[in-house]
Amino acid sequence: MIPKLYTWISSPTFEGDEEKTRAAGSLNMVIFLFLASAVSYGIFTPIDPQAIPLRLAIIGIFCLLLLGLKQAINQGYVRAAGFAVVSVLWLMLTMSMILGSTINNPAFMGYTVVVVCAGLFLDWRAAIGWGVFSILTGATTLFMETVGISSPSRYVTSPFSYWTAEAVYILVITILLSQTTRKVKEFSASARFELEARRRIQAEREQIIKELEAKNAELERFTYTVSHDLKSPLITIGGFIGLLEEDVRKGNASNFQNDLERIREAKDKMHRLLNELLELSRVGRMINVFEDVSMLQIVEEALALTSGRFMNANIRVIVSKDLPTIRGDQPRLVEVLQNLIDNAVKFTSTAADPQIEIGFHDQQEQKMFFVKDNGIGIDRAYHEKIFGLFDKLDPTSEGTGVGLALVRRIIEVHGGRIWVESQGKGTGSTFFFTLPAQT
Repeated sequence: MIPKLYTWISSPTFEGDEEKTRAAGSLNMVIFLFLASAVSYGIFTPIDPQAIPLRLAIIGIFCLLLLGLKQAINQGYVRAAGFAVVSVLWLMLTMSMILGSTINNPAFMGYTVVVVCAGLFLDWRAAIGWGVFSILTGATTLFMETVGISSPSRYVTSPFSYWTAEAVYILVITILLSQTTRKVKEFSASARFELEARRRIQAEREQIIKELEAKNAELERFTYTVSHDLKSPLITIGGFIGLLEEDVRKGNASNFQNDLERIREAKDKMHRLLNELLELSRVGRMINVFEDVSMLQIVEEALALTSGRFMNANIRVIVSKDLPTIRGDQPRLVEVLQNLIDNAVKFTSTAADPQIEIGFHDQQEQKMFFVKDNGIGIDRAYHEKIFGLFDKLDPTSEGTGVGLALVRRIIEVHGGRIWVESQGKGTGSTFFFTLPAQT
C-alpha cells in the first residue's frame, strides 16, 4: 500500500519527453503546495464558528479538485492539468478584482503569477498569450468600473494611469519570462541532443569493442585451427618420406608408388586448405561493387556449377520462381548458394527420394532465403558448430570444412545472418539466410 501511495505522490516521468516530465514535476510541486496552503489556512486562520462548515466545504472541494489534477498528471494529461491550474489562478484573481476594489486592487499584479505559471506548466507562447489576456482582463475591469457596472475606487491618479502602469509591468514580465523560457527550452533541447549523441557514440564504441573482442577470439580459434589442420598433411608427408627412403633401400617399387601417392594426396589437401583460407581472408577486403541483382539468376548460376553432382545423385531440385531482386556482390552470393547446394547434395544423396528446395520468405527491410533438404539432418548441439572453421560433422566426408565458414562470412559482410534449423538425424536440414532488399 505504502509503495503504491509513494508512487502516486511522486512526480511521473515520461520516457523520451523530458519537457513533459519537467512540466509534470513543476505541477506536482505546485499542487502539493496548494494542498498544504489550503489545509494550513483551514486550521490556523481565525473564523466565525458559524462559518466553519462553509469554509470546510470550500477547502474540501478545492482539495478534491487538486487531487483530480494530480491524477490527471499521473495519467499523462500534463498540459491539460497545467492549463486548468493557470485558468483557476486567473479566475481567482479576476473574481478578487471584480468583488474587491477593481483596478486599484493589488490582485491585478497577481496576474504576473498567472504568466509565470503558464511559462512553467505550458510554454513560452502560452506565457505571452496569458500575459496579453491578463492585460485585456484589466482593461475590461477598468471599463466595468468606468460605466458603473462595478463599484468605483478612489485613485490618486486616473484609473487609466493605473491600468497602463500595471499593464506595462505585466507585459515586461511576460516578455522576459517567455524569452527566458524559450532559451531554457532551447538549451535543454541542445543538451538532450548532445547527451543522445554521446550515448550513441558510447553505444557504438561498446559495439566496436565487442566486435573486436569477438574478432580476437575468432582469430585465436583461427590460428589454433589452422596450425592444427595444416600440421596434419605435413605430418603425413613427413611420415611417408621416411617410408620412401626405406622403399628405395629395399627396392620396393610398388610400395614406393603407394607412398608417393599418399604424399601427393597430402600435398593436394594442403593446397586446397591454403586456397580456401586465402579465399576466406579476402571476404570483406576484396569485394565487387554491390548492385541490384535477381536472386533467381544467382541460384541458376549456382545450379549450373553444381549440376553434375545433383544430377549424378538423382536429386530433385525445386526452385521458387518468384525469387526477389536483392542488393549485393553477385559472384560472392553465387559462392554462397554453390556451397549450400553442395552441402545439401553431400548429405541428401543417401535419402530414398532426395530433394532440395530453394525459396524465400518476404520480410520488410530484408529478404529471408532458405535451402532445404531431406537428408540426414543435424543434431541441435551442432547447429552453431558447423559454421566454425574446419568443423566437419563427418571427418571422413569430402571437403576441408571451410565452406560454411566462408558462407557465413559473405552473408555477414552483406549485413545479413545465417543459421540452420533441423530436428535431428533423419529429419533433413534447412539453412536460412537474410539479405538486404534492392534499393
